[in-house]
Formats: sequence, C-alpha cells, structure tokens
Amino acid sequence: MADNDPLPVSDPYRTPSVFVNQVAGSGHYQGVVNLTFATAQFTPVSGTDKVDPDLVITARLRMDFQCAAQLYERLGIILQQGLQQANSTTH
Repeated sequence: MADNDPLPVSDPYRTPSVFVNQVAGSGHYQGVVNLTFATAQFTPVSGTDKVDPDLVITARLRMDFQCAAQLYERLGIILQQGLQQANSTTH
C-alpha cells in the first residue's frame, strides 16, 4: 500500500458520539494540535426552580498537523454548504 492510499476505516469498539457546543481550549505543542471541547449543562439549584448553567469538559482531541489540516478543510466545506443552504431557504 502506498503512502497516499486511504486506509480502511472500521469501528470495532463502537466509539460513542459526543455532543459538544464550545471549544474550551486549543493550542499546539511539539507538533501536536490540542483541542478541548465542553458541553453546557444545567444543574438544578437545590430548593429552587432555578438552574446554574455550567460548561463541562466532554471531549479532548489530539492530532498531528496533517490531521488538523484535514479537519480545517472538511469544516470549511461543511460550513460553506450550511451557509449556502441557509441562504437558499431565506430567499
């Protein structure tokens, strides 16, 4: 198999999907991109009808720069498609 040939993809561990709605931290160190994601949770305040919203870290991703470039490219495509779709429904 050549270096450019795609590797097969499988999911033998049935990796769960995690919903996130905040990039809580990001950076790079020694060639590794680090992303920390958080999810807004609403914790009931005991004895009241109020809730305290708080961000809880729910996922961390570590990747090399090549994977980060792939992620950047794919997110760009997804965002462009989403904007085009939003514009077509508002006109």
